[in-house]
Amino acid sequence: MAIAGLLVHTLGEHLEGVEKQIKGMPEMTTYGIHQEQYVVVVAEAPSDQMEERVDVIKAIEGVLTIYTTY
Repeated sequence: MAIAGLLVHTLGEHLEGVEKQIKGMPEMTTYGIHQEQYVVVVAEAPSDQMEERVDVIKAIEGVLTIYTTY
């Protein structure tokens, strides 16, 4: 099992919608909004599936990029 901290950088007008979509994903926990442009996320997934889960978040409308911390 892999665990990763993610800062999901979003466009301001999409911030709440992005957070809501991430909250609905299995094995994703959000910890609020930082500086009115980032959704703070902890992702848990099998090691071989983590990249795929991050790609799903990248595809959400309004997401600019994702910064990972481990």
